[in-house]
Amino acid sequence: MASSSGVDELLEAAGLDPAEGIQVVSVARLASIPFDPSIPLVLLASGAAQSTVRDEAEPAVLPGRHARVSALAVLKALYPTEHALRALPEGVTSTLDTLTDPALAASDWLVPPLPLVDNLASPHGMAAISARLRAPNGCPWDRKQTHASLRPFVLEEAYELVDAIERGGPAELAEELGDLFLQIILHAQLAAEDGTFDLTDVYRTLGAKIVRRHPHVFGDVEVSGAEEVLRNWETIKAAERSDAGHEPSAFTGIARALPALAASREIQERASSLGWDWPAIDGVWEKVGEELDELHRAEATEGDAGRDERLHEFGDVLFAAVNLARWMKLDPEEALRAANHRWVARYARVEALAGERGLALADLAPDAKDRLWNEVKAR
Repeated sequence: MASSSGVDELLEAAGLDPAEGIQVVSVARLASIPFDPSIPLVLLASGAAQSTVRDEAEPAVLPGRHARVSALAVLKALYPTEHALRALPEGVTSTLDTLTDPALAASDWLVPPLPLVDNLASPHGMAAISARLRAPNGCPWDRKQTHASLRPFVLEEAYELVDAIERGGPAELAEELGDLFLQIILHAQLAAEDGTFDLTDVYRTLGAKIVRRHPHVFGDVEVSGAEEVLRNWETIKAAERSDAGHEPSAFTGIARALPALAASREIQERASSLGWDWPAIDGVWEKVGEELDELHRAEATEGDAGRDERLHEFGDVLFAAVNLARWMKLDPEEALRAANHRWVARYARVEALAGERGLALADLAPDAKDRLWNEVKAR
């Protein structure tokens, strides 16, 4: 690395006071080092610092791509193209849109910080924006929010994200991912104000959990395939629950707010990973038929007791159907959601067809409605 005197000379040439916060990164490692565009950035690209760091660094590669991510590409992703950089120590100023990678690598540079409202492309920026919204002179709506008051928005944004995955394009998906990420940022900001945790704790907890639950990637455990990965995952989760003092049950930790279909699938996935499962799908089909027969018999029972029995048996039918979906490698929530969308879209086409023929759909007899429905379905 560069000597401390060399870095001091660069900082003096840049007019920076380390006590006010600076970032010093090699151009060669810029694509692999997190940094905050709201803090002055000194890029080292000359002399011993450059060669030493480049020897240590591996080329940064974007997942799914083969080209090296250039330092200039990183800067253009985070700063406006008209953002001015100053060469050190000469003081010559250039903008990102006039620079090339060789020019960037030929000199040391000072990248001035972005104002808060312009630091939009890094996670640091969104965290700072959230803190500003919650400040005494921030947004009245944001200032009155609590963890409890934000609960509906977490669910709403999660469902809108699912819609974007199913029907949206890349731009819509990116937007909805951002909306859900905002909820994480806001909850972390509230906790930071209370002194309980902050966004770094969220990152740290998540990273540690993923490393811990992938010993076949980050350790020396060997697995035969995805099924064994899932079994190991559940075993590790059970050990985590035990270490945390939770009751020793494989089903502890399934969220109470989870939609019933999703919860049912999670329950049966966990049971299967522990060896509690049918030996073949034939038994699952028989179980679905058995539950349907019991529901049919319960239909004849009258009164409150009859309603309770029908509710019980109908739940068993759904539970067995979810298990059948699991065996077929299907997501029951996705299947039902698609059926809902399909039915509504088909009904809209029936309405349009009736309108084309001058028919009042509400006044048609059931068999006439069925004919329109079957005609649309056949198309």
